[in-house]
Amino acid sequence: MDSVQSSNQNGKYQAVVIDNASMDETVEIINGKKNDNLTFIQNTVNLGFTKAVNQGVENAGGEYIFVLNPDTQVSEGSVEGLIKKISSDNSIGLVAPQLQFPDHRIQYSCRRFPTFWNLIAEMTGLSRVFNQSNLFNDWKMRDFNHATERDVDQPAGAALMVKKDLLDGLGGLDERFPMFFSDVDLCKRIKDMGKKIVFCPDVVIIHKGGSTVLGRRPALIASSHLSLIRYFLKHHREIMDVIPNLLITFLLLIGIPFRIIGNLVFPRRQIKRQTL
Repeated sequence: MDSVQSSNQNGKYQAVVIDNASMDETVEIINGKKNDNLTFIQNTVNLGFTKAVNQGVENAGGEYIFVLNPDTQVSEGSVEGLIKKISSDNSIGLVAPQLQFPDHRIQYSCRRFPTFWNLIAEMTGLSRVFNQSNLFNDWKMRDFNHATERDVDQPAGAALMVKKDLLDGLGGLDERFPMFFSDVDLCKRIKDMGKKIVFCPDVVIIHKGGSTVLGRRPALIASSHLSLIRYFLKHHREIMDVIPNLLITFLLLIGIPFRIIGNLVFPRRQIKRQTL
């Protein structure tokens, strides 16, 4: 929040903050920083990430929407850099910055759209056994160093800029994905329109990440698996997809308890993306 305010000294941008019934001092902190350019929406219940983003979009009046996670830090000139890129070409629908950890290590934040093969490689552990293989890790773009500008499928939802009229035309984020894969679904719909999604390494956003919430909250593991099932059922609807969809659904459902146990026994200290 402080980085957003400091980068908006001239009041050129509107900041919309959504509080999802936080239990800490967030409300007091935000109220202490309120000004004419800050819209603060305080929910009495936790509506989830996706609904909260849609709330923010509904209350935003600008030409562009910059979705930011609360654990991000805006760097000087980052907003202007993304606006310059997205406004430079009508074929661009969404842009994303390079994400870095606080120690400035680059986060591998881009992925290709998931395929049936990707999920089989992930669920069977082949992607971890052959972690340097493009065949088994094509989804997670191990072949991309995240240091050059390029068109991508799905940047991480921690920091995304999209044209507001495009997002409104799509009906916002799909709330059938309450926390996970709403960003992936949005990117898929934008690409299906023939629009480009551009990764901009010259623009840097610090993304803390930190300890994975999935290791402490089994319900979120279940939510991520169920949302991925919904994603495949939504975007793979041909006759030839019926059997693969059934197989993926089966693997993801039976994988929930194993992943919960695995995360509790072997918690990961850091994550790069809070998806499968």
